[in-house]
Parts: sequence; C-alpha cells; structure tokens
Amino acid sequence: MNTWLWPVLLMLTGLFLAILELFFVSHGILTFLSLCAVVGAIVTGFMYSAGLGVALLLVSVFGIPAFVILAIYLWPKTPVGKRVMLPPPQVEACLPDNPKLRELRSLIGRVGKTKSPMLPAGVVVIDGRSYDAVSDGFPIEADQWVRVVNVFGSWITVRKLEEGEQPVDQKPEEQPGENWREKPIDEIGLDPFAAA
Repeated sequence: MNTWLWPVLLMLTGLFLAILELFFVSHGILTFLSLCAVVGAIVTGFMYSAGLGVALLLVSVFGIPAFVILAIYLWPKTPVGKRVMLPPPQVEACLPDNPKLRELRSLIGRVGKTKSPMLPAGVVVIDGRSYDAVSDGFPIEADQWVRVVNVFGSWITVRKLEEGEQPVDQKPEEQPGENWREKPIDEIGLDPFAAA
C-alpha cells in the first residue's frame, strides 16, 4: 500500500511524543520513541516520493524544534497551563525574614558607638547591645559615633558621623557614663553578696 498518509501520521506521532516528553518524566523513553517515529516517517516518506521525504526531513529539522519552543512559550499562557504552572514568586516572598533580621533592619538610621576599631569589621554598641558591624569603606577608630546605613545578612553597615553631626536619637540613659550597665555595682545600690 503506497500512500503518503503513513509518513505523515508517523511524523505527527513523533511530534506528539516529543511534546509529551516535556510534561512527563519518562527517563528518555518518549524521546527515543519520538526519534524512531520521526526517522520512520522520513524513511517511509522517501519510499513514497523524494519530495515527501525532503518535506518531512525539513519539518523534522526545523518544524519540530520550532513547534516545541512555541509550545513551551505558549503553555503557561493557556488556561490549563495557568492552573498547572506555579505563579512566579513575589520579591518579598524571596527575601529571608526572621525576628533577628527584622531587629537589624529596625536599626537603620540609629546611632551607636564603636566598641572596637573597625578595619573594616568590628563591634558597635547601640542601645547598650553589641552588634557585629562593618564600615562603609573607611576604617573607624574605637569609641567613635557611627550611624547604621544598611543591613547585609547578619551584619549592619555603619558610617562615621561627620564633625557637625550629633547623635540626636540617643536617649539620655544611653549616653556613656549614665547607663546603669556601665556603672560599678556599688553605685547602683545593689549588694552582690546579699541573700536572695
């Protein structure tokens, strides 16, 4: 039976199997069957006529890759594809969020003092708490006023206050010498040896 229908059906079968390979895990079985169907279509096409064989060869070389790329591009835009594919994540959902990071972000704009020299990393004291920090590019000596400008991971980035800048957002109890944590225990009025 000499007909052009079998080569065309084999080519369509190969195309259908190539598309199925994109959506199902077959460990290469569907790809192998698709290639066999396409080669079979080309061979039977040449057996029918040289023109049909060349046409099927051109379809397999240019048409199948173009159709598969088009299917990949259009699939997420179809109603079924929208239900199957996951929506892209929002930027806020990709950023890590935990209480420690929220606390560090709340320090942006706050003023503190360097506890150690920052060459460029060191320790900064803000509100009586020590934080790991890194300077914004220049070394900063110990006991200098700095402002928090950014947060990277678990480190805060600080810059030294200029000559005219004053640490305006410091509370009176946070000023050096007035913080009860920095006073000797006898000045506070607590007896460390008293029975609890």
